[in-house]
Amino acid sequence: MGGVTRRDRTAQALLYTERGKDWLAQFDAADQEAARKLVTSLTLVSHSGFERVTQQALEDASAENEHPIGFFAVREADPTRSYFDQFVDPDSGKVNALVSGSDHGSEARAASGIRNYCKTAPDRLLNHPALDEMRKMRCRTVVLVDDFIGSGKRTSEFIDALWTDPTFVSWLSLHYVRIVVVAYSGTEKGIKRVERHKAKPALVIERDCPNIKVMPWRQSLRDAVIDVCKRYARRTCKNWFWDGFGHELTTLVFEHGCPNNVPAILWAPATAKTPWAPLFPNRVIMAGEKSVFPPEIDRGDALVTLLDVGQDKLASSGQLTRRGVNGELILLVLALIAKGQRRQCTLSFATGLNRQTCAEIMQRCVKWGFLTPSFRLTDRGRAELAAAREQGKVYAGVLDRGDANYFPQQLRRAARG
Repeated sequence: MGGVTRRDRTAQALLYTERGKDWLAQFDAADQEAARKLVTSLTLVSHSGFERVTQQALEDASAENEHPIGFFAVREADPTRSYFDQFVDPDSGKVNALVSGSDHGSEARAASGIRNYCKTAPDRLLNHPALDEMRKMRCRTVVLVDDFIGSGKRTSEFIDALWTDPTFVSWLSLHYVRIVVVAYSGTEKGIKRVERHKAKPALVIERDCPNIKVMPWRQSLRDAVIDVCKRYARRTCKNWFWDGFGHELTTLVFEHGCPNNVPAILWAPATAKTPWAPLFPNRVIMAGEKSVFPPEIDRGDALVTLLDVGQDKLASSGQLTRRGVNGELILLVLALIAKGQRRQCTLSFATGLNRQTCAEIMQRCVKWGFLTPSFRLTDRGRAELAAAREQGKVYAGVLDRGDANYFPQQLRRAARG
């Protein structure tokens, strides 16, 4: 069987797998362009990418605390019963990180990462500690690890299960312990739900979750993709999930599994009555599709993004290739904001940057006077875009492609003046 090169590991490559070809063939010819766009918009997170980011978050949490820290993998829990009553083995007195015989999902990968990390300093890093161990070790921080916060229900109910325990809630009330939630990504609605919890957890999120409703696309393209998701979901056994659980229409997929917030036409399993051939059957990523997951999140083609959002003249000007990596990112951000795409999750998807780096780029644009503090274009920002649209013009002092620095056109004029 032929291998897949790193260069071919993109969401678009999913359409060239045998399963991808079968999936696309189910759409009428007039709908295949929208179906392709849905797949190419997916953000694919590999095993290595997820584990690397998660471990870095655990290391950062440890570095911020001198006292022992307890780590727990977020899982389904009864919010009306104490977490410790539900999962502590009565014979050993230890927490069962994973219930034997159950269908383990993302919590298995999170639990594995916690176990491996806690081996590095077992006297301070506590792997799913019970109450007695937390009391004995004087644990002051509890870190809850999840892969994805979709609706926020699972994470909130997990915290509810901790809150239901009288001993643990007394520690929280006395500010003896605090809760930190670490997740690779999450929807805006899900993150807000967890943030509003009465336990007042701190959240650490690596990447904003992309979704179809805020994609950097023309409205006509967005409507076409949503329409395809809705109409073809009727051919699946999950037609009520046409826009995903919680109506989120998310487009982030992990190599260890596809969240149910993703449109159903991508994952709804085939049945006798609905013989739909999904790309990720019952949210499982099969071997052929696993092979195209990139080791890192790749930034999409900036020119395609500009065309999708309606910045045709800028896309054809050639200016993106003359401004270096940071210059390209800044010009792309300004172009998207000029078309009303100001949400950070949209800009994060378009640039391929994580939450923190995307926010830093936006603040840099504010510092240079391209954006207002509320992230709207200023006169200087509009002038920068207008200058970039001048076809074929090469600016004096423009940095070579790949340069880590960027000197805005407006500032160059000021320097020459």
